Amino acid sequence: MAQIITRSQDKHLVRIFLNRDSQGKRHYLNRTITGTKKDAQRWAREHELKRDQNRGENPDTWTSMMTMTVSDFLDKWLEAWRHTTRENTYTSYENLMRLYVRPILGNHLLMQLRPHHVESLYRELKAKGLSGRTIRHVHARLCTAMNWGLTIELITKSPMRSVRGPRIEKKEMHFFTPEEAKRFLAATEQNSWGLLLKFALATGLRPEEYLGLQWSALDLSDPNRGVVHVRKVVIELVKGGGWRWDDPKSRNGVRSVYFPGALVTEFKRHRTRQNEMRLKFGLTYHDNDLVFATGLGNPIGRRFLTFYHFKPTLRRAGLSETMRLYDLRHSYVTLSLLSGVPPKVVSEQAGHARVSFTLDTYAHVLPEEREGASDKLDRFLVFGTAPQ
Repeated sequence: MAQIITRSQDKHLVRIFLNRDSQGKRHYLNRTITGTKKDAQRWAREHELKRDQNRGENPDTWTSMMTMTVSDFLDKWLEAWRHTTRENTYTSYENLMRLYVRPILGNHLLMQLRPHHVESLYRELKAKGLSGRTIRHVHARLCTAMNWGLTIELITKSPMRSVRGPRIEKKEMHFFTPEEAKRFLAATEQNSWGLLLKFALATGLRPEEYLGLQWSALDLSDPNRGVVHVRKVVIELVKGGGWRWDDPKSRNGVRSVYFPGALVTEFKRHRTRQNEMRLKFGLTYHDNDLVFATGLGNPIGRRFLTFYHFKPTLRRAGLSETMRLYDLRHSYVTLSLLSGVPPKVVSEQAGHARVSFTLDTYAHVLPEEREGASDKLDRFLVFGTAPQ
């Protein structure tokens, strides 16, 4: 028979006996019920019934569920997700739980985990100096884990339902102004991977997209305009090193992107040099059909490109080294919008999920766009010049 201990007029502690362990210690399920005593009695009857049913079918099932710790639960969740997500994504989930959740909540019983425990976790992580973005990632993954627990009926109620994730302070976006972009492009002429850096700025592709670009995906038939067909990406593996092919991050990532004809000629010269390199290394060259490859034909590492080519190019151009490699993509979108390219076209070229995302993320461009639209309308109304 469950014990019901009244804590206050509307709070009652329910204690349900589970079992004795090998040392004879008694284990209980404790749950504080907010409501009347009848509510507490109803909850107790339901869970005693579930306990007895599980004992009849499998004596260990109910006990294991009731004594499962948060750490045990996370093990089960991660194992279930291992085969349904990318390896690097799985590794990032595993690291978030190992570094931030397990040390603080790991030993809590899953059935006794409450919203205030999770909120306490966030406060402790914030006190340790973690950014709101990182804590938000922890929150999102815990929500995913608990929803999975609900789906397979390991838990009957998620402690995350009433927990609000921390607010993320938007970082200031870095991008080139038109004048800075010209200086950067000029500086790439002195870099052995200058074509790669120019291509990144001219297309706005993600690093994993242009580092995994294959010749079969590049159309150089039109001397006035090249086309790259994004169909796959290269993933640098976190565990054990190495790399592998993968699909773009979303269905919008599968797209065709146009780039200036000036780069078409450079690509043709680059291919000639690469063919000479292939012949030089012979059988030791790994022909992965990569446009941008190491001397042995493997993908170029992002860190290598950043520290040995991108940062030095910024220095030569007299630009801030706080710029990240990914900021070439931000610069592409910003400069395209400033140039008057319709937001829908820019969104499609960048592979964004929605035009609204493009407009919201790059709202800093809109005031200048509006000013330009005003100038064009003024010229049309006063001078009779049609808007361009």
